[in-house]
Amino acid sequence: MASKSKQKRMKQLSKSKPATLAVFIAVITATLAYFQNKYGQFSDIRGYYGMHFSDGLHHWPFSTHTLQGANDPSHPVEYPALTGLIMWLISFLVKPTQFAFVDYFRITAMLHVALFALTAYLIKRLSNNKWAIYFALSPAVLYSLNRNWDIWAVVTMMWAIYLFEKGKEKSSAILLSISIATKFFPLVLLLPIAIWYLRNKEISKFLKYLGITIGGWLVINLPFAVVNFRGWSYFYEFSYKRGLGSASLFDIAGKLGFPIPFANIAFYLLNLLIFGIVVSYFLLSKSVVPISEAAFFTMFAFILFNKQYSMQYIIWLTALAVIALSKLEKKYQLLALISYLAWQIFDLLFQYVFFQNILTNTYANTNTTEPYRVITNSQYGLIGGIRYLLAMAFFTILGIFLYRQKSPSSIHK
Repeated sequence: MASKSKQKRMKQLSKSKPATLAVFIAVITATLAYFQNKYGQFSDIRGYYGMHFSDGLHHWPFSTHTLQGANDPSHPVEYPALTGLIMWLISFLVKPTQFAFVDYFRITAMLHVALFALTAYLIKRLSNNKWAIYFALSPAVLYSLNRNWDIWAVVTMMWAIYLFEKGKEKSSAILLSISIATKFFPLVLLLPIAIWYLRNKEISKFLKYLGITIGGWLVINLPFAVVNFRGWSYFYEFSYKRGLGSASLFDIAGKLGFPIPFANIAFYLLNLLIFGIVVSYFLLSKSVVPISEAAFFTMFAFILFNKQYSMQYIIWLTALAVIALSKLEKKYQLLALISYLAWQIFDLLFQYVFFQNILTNTYANTNTTEPYRVITNSQYGLIGGIRYLLAMAFFTILGIFLYRQKSPSSIHK
C-alpha cells in the first residue's frame, strides 16, 4: 500500500495536470481568436491607437490633444485610470508606420493570450478543470476577447475572488481595488461581500475590507487626478451622461417595434428590481452564499439592464457563470448546462448580427464591394431578444437550483 506521503504527492500531481490542460487550451483558443480577426476589425484597440497614438508622440490618454497633422482635437479616453495607462504603455512598443494600428492590436492581443490563460487557471482553482475548459472554449468569449481591454480587469477580479475564498481578505481587497481602477465594474462585488460579512456577523471585518479597497483605489487614482483632473474624470462624466442604446434591452425593444415608454425611468426601476431579487436571494438563502457563487448574480444584475451592452460583457459573465455552475449538485447540472449553452450560442450569434447590422446600415443605398451579410433591424432585434430571454432563463434556472440545494433538506441529508 502506498504511504500517506506518496498518496498526498499523487493527489497534488492529479491537481496540477488539469490546471496545465486548462491553461494550455486557453492559450491555444486565445491565439486562434487573434488569428480569426488579426487586423482588429470592430475593435476599440486599433481604433484608440489611431485616435491617440498614431503620430508616434505618445500623447497622455487622459488629456485633450491634437495628433500631429490633424485639425480636430481628441478627447480623453473614456476608460478608468489603469486601462488608460495600459493603452499608453503599449503604444511605446509600436513604431508609427502606415499600419502601426495592426502592430498595436497584435501586441495587445498577444498579452491577452497570457491574461486569458491566467483567468482560466484561476477559474480552475475556484472550481475544477472541466469548468475552466468550458470557459476557455467559449466561442462567444473568444469572439469578443480583443474588442478592448476588459480581460485586464477580469483577471484581477477573479484573483480577488480567489484570494477571498482562501481567507486572504487583505490581499483580496487590494486586488479588487486594482480591478475597479481598471474597469470599475467589480465595484458591484462589494454588495455580496458586504452581505457575506453581515450574515457572518463580522461587520468590523467588512469595514476593514472596504477601507482597504477604497484606499487602494484612491492611491491608484489620485496621481492621475492630480496630473489632469478633467482628463481623469472624463470617464465618469461620460458614463453618467451616456444615453440608453447600442445593444441594450431598450435598443432591442425598439428594433422589435415595442419601444419601452419612459425609458430613463424604466432603466432605474428595472435595475432596482433585479438587484432587489439578487439581494433577497443572498439574504434568504439558508446558508451564506460564497462570493465565488454570488459574484455571477451581482454582475449579471449590473450588466443586464445597462445603458449599453458591449460585446465584451460576455467575458465577465461567462468567467463567473462557470464557477457558479460548478457549485451545483450533479442532479441539477445537466439542465443548467443546457441553458448555459443555449445562452452562449445566441450571444455569439448576436455579436455577429450586431456588427453585420452596422455594415448593412452603413452601406445601404451605396455601391460598396465590401463583403458583409445583410441583417435588417428586425432580424437584429429578434436575435437580440432571444439572447436576452435565454440569458434571463439561465440566470433564473441557476438561481433556483442553487437556492433549492441550500434548503434544509439538502443541507442535512
